[in-house]
This record gives sequence, structure tokens and C-alpha cells, in this order.
Amino acid sequence: MTPATPAAARWPKTITADHLHRLVRAERDPRRALALFDAATARPSYSGAPASTPAAPVLPSLDTVSLLTSRLTSAGLLPLATSLLSRSRELFPSPAALEAPFLSLLRAYTRAHQPLSALHLFRSAPSALSIPHSARSYTAVLANLVAHSHLPLARSLLADMRAAGFAPTTATYNVLIKAHCSDATAPIDDAVRLFRSISKPDACSYNTVIDGLCRRGRLPEARDMFAEMITKGIAPTVVTYTTVIHWLAREACFDDALEMFDEMARRGIMPNVVTYSSLIDGLCKGGRAKSALKLLDRMVKEKKLPNTITYSSVIDGLYKEGRLGEAMEVLDRMHLQGRKPDAGLFGKLIVGLCDAGRAVEAANYLDEMILAGIQPNRVTWSLHARINDAVVTTLCAKGEVGRAFRVYQSMRTRGISTKPRTFHFLVECFSKKNDLEKAAHVVHDMLSERCIPERETWDAILRGYWSKKKVRQEAEEIWRQLTVTD
Repeated sequence: MTPATPAAARWPKTITADHLHRLVRAERDPRRALALFDAATARPSYSGAPASTPAAPVLPSLDTVSLLTSRLTSAGLLPLATSLLSRSRELFPSPAALEAPFLSLLRAYTRAHQPLSALHLFRSAPSALSIPHSARSYTAVLANLVAHSHLPLARSLLADMRAAGFAPTTATYNVLIKAHCSDATAPIDDAVRLFRSISKPDACSYNTVIDGLCRRGRLPEARDMFAEMITKGIAPTVVTYTTVIHWLAREACFDDALEMFDEMARRGIMPNVVTYSSLIDGLCKGGRAKSALKLLDRMVKEKKLPNTITYSSVIDGLYKEGRLGEAMEVLDRMHLQGRKPDAGLFGKLIVGLCDAGRAVEAANYLDEMILAGIQPNRVTWSLHARINDAVVTTLCAKGEVGRAFRVYQSMRTRGISTKPRTFHFLVECFSKKNDLEKAAHVVHDMLSERCIPERETWDAILRGYWSKKKVRQEAEEIWRQLTVTD
């Protein structure tokens, strides 16, 4: 073996495999744990071993190798984990002994989004690691390739699996069904036929097919599959219920969705945050925000804290039904539970308040949004412009000219563009208030942005200047002089 650089350690006179296992488990740093392992298993001729290293190398247990592999893969140290398995093959006579830590390593490559590295490791395992291929390792790599949409490679690997004499297991079929269901171009009937070829389908098999049918708009068939699942004694999981409830809500089958939601409780299956959020979102989009609000209360009572998406759905539903007061109450609850609204959620409330003519409240929420540090980016730039324009125009319409100008200045400070119509509202309001200095300031800003004022804008500011007695008198005097000259 070629051990890693060992940490300095004071070894007892004799050390056993059990002692080594406890040392590795106690060491929090996976690199240091690997160094302990290497030092303990090193041959006496190993020149880098500390003086206190036991004279005879320790034969570690398979549990120790599995534990250390898991620790290294969890820390993202995949090359070190691979090296550990390569060195450990000399310690165990059975070729398949290291399959469990090897499978752990393959799944770690899935979590690290490295499907091609997993495939390379799998193909080289018999020669590089002396680990033979198995149905489980084939399935692990297939799952990785499917999860990252490498479907042609997955089909090729399946052909290799069959050619090697490994019959697909239920887990393998589940991966293949998922591949069919996740490919929008693949007919869902192919996935159903594949499902029917499984001798003992499990809950995962049913869940995948049910979801695939729902995504293709074949909800009645999905519900039939759900009923078949129960008839065959395969207990639906929270994933099964959540999938069907989600699509029932999306198809506006609200009564059926609520009935299935209650059925979950009767079967002792507790809905999770995703279940609640799916149903709440569907109810809100279907104009049943009141029912959604009751579910939100029930969710909190069951100590399943709503996430930002859940709150956003409820607030959006209440806003669309014109129940702004309740929407603002939900926003306050959201704040109390430490959830931070995003620009979209603030925008819905602010624009809703503007539409209702509640200009000052809209401006207050805009201030709160800015104080929360929600700044425009490439994605939300137009949204921020729309929100700010709505507040400025509504404040102008309500005669809150000073507040409107402050919002306008804030827009310019943050680089948010102003619509020509908003410029016009500002000029018109300042002109009516005889604040011609600010009106001229806004016109100057328009020109600096190459936004040419319309005739109505010029009329508004000229009327303002003409209303000034001194200006009018001077104009009349100039006119008389011109008349006399002529």
C-alpha cells in the first residue's frame, strides 16, 4: 500500500482492528483519519511511519474501510476515497468484499454531479480495484447517468449489463422507467410497458409511472394506477400522495385533492411541506385563497414551517381576490417566522396597493423592500422599474407629490429607469403645485436620458410658468413692445 502522510500519533504497544476502528471514528478530520488508517496498516519497511508505529501492521475490518470511505466521500474527497479502495484490495481475499464502500463512492459521484467520472470508475473497477461488476453497481451508475440526462449512455450501459449476464432488478427497472418518464420526447406508453414487465414493482416503481402519466396530462390513468397500487397491497408513500394531489390541484380538481389530502391522515401518512405547498398553490391559483389560508394555519399547527414559496402562493392568491388586508397579515406572519420575501412577492403587494389607491402604504412597503436589501439584478430589473413607477404615479394621483419625488430620486440613485408616462405625471403634478423648479428638474432628467417630452408634458410645464403673475406680466410687456415695433 502507498499510505497517505500520517499524522503524528502515539500508538499503544499493541493495536487491534477494533482499536483502529474506534480511532478512525473518533477523528473528525477525514484526512487525519485516513493518515491514522495508513499509519496503522503500513508495513514495517515503510520509511515514513512514525517511530511509535506498531511493528506489525493492523488488518483493518471491512467496517473501518466502509466508514472511512463514507467520511471521505461526504467531505468531497473522492480521489482519496478511490485511492483508499485501491490500496485496500490487498487486505481482503474476497473480490466482492469492497462492493459496499464502492457503491458508496459511486453514489458520491452522483451527489458531486460527475456522472462521467462515475462511469469511468465503474468500467475500471475490475482491473484497478479488483472489484467485479454486479447488478447493484450497474444500477448505481445507471441512476447517475439518468439523473444527469445522459440517456444514450444509460441505454448503452444497460445493453452491457444484459450482455454480462446480469438480469435487471426492480431497482434497475425503476431507473429505466425514470429515464423514460424524464425524457419528454419518449412516449409514456413505453414506460408503462416497461413497468408491466417488473415481476415485483415497489412503491418507487408506481410513484415514477404515476408522475410520468400526470406530466403527460393523463391524470385519470394515474389515478387508476394509484388505486391499483392500493389493491395490490403496496402502501402509497407521501411522495405518491403529493404527486397526485399536486396534479389534481393543477387541474382544478380541488375537492378531489382535498379528499385525498384527508385520506393521507386516515392512513397515517403525514403530509410534508411539499404536499402542503402544492395544494395551497393550486387552491390559490384556482381562486380558493380562503381554503388555502386554512391549510396554512393547519400547517403551522402541525409544526411544518411554511417556506417562502408557500407564503408567496397564499399572498398572491389573496391579492388576486382583492383581500389585501389579509395578504399583509400573512406577510407579517412570514416576517415573524424569519422568512424573507423576494422582489416578486413585494411587487405583488405594492402593485396591489397601488391599484387600490393606497399610495402611502405602497410607498411604505417599497421602503421596507429597499431596507431589506432587495436590489434589482439582470432578472428583476424590469420588475423593479414597474414597482417603482406604480408607486410614483399613484402618489402623484393622490397628491403626495413630496413623497413621489423622494421615490423618484431613489429610483435614479439606484439606476432604475423611469417610464415616459411617469416623467409626465411628475411634471404635471409639480406644475399644478407651482413647484416649477422640480418640474424643470424632471424635464432636464428626461432630456439627459434622451427621452423627448410629449406635447402634453411641455403644455403642463408651460401652463405652470404662465400661471406665474410675474412671468405673465413680462410676457405681456414683451408682446406689447413687439406690437409697437411692428
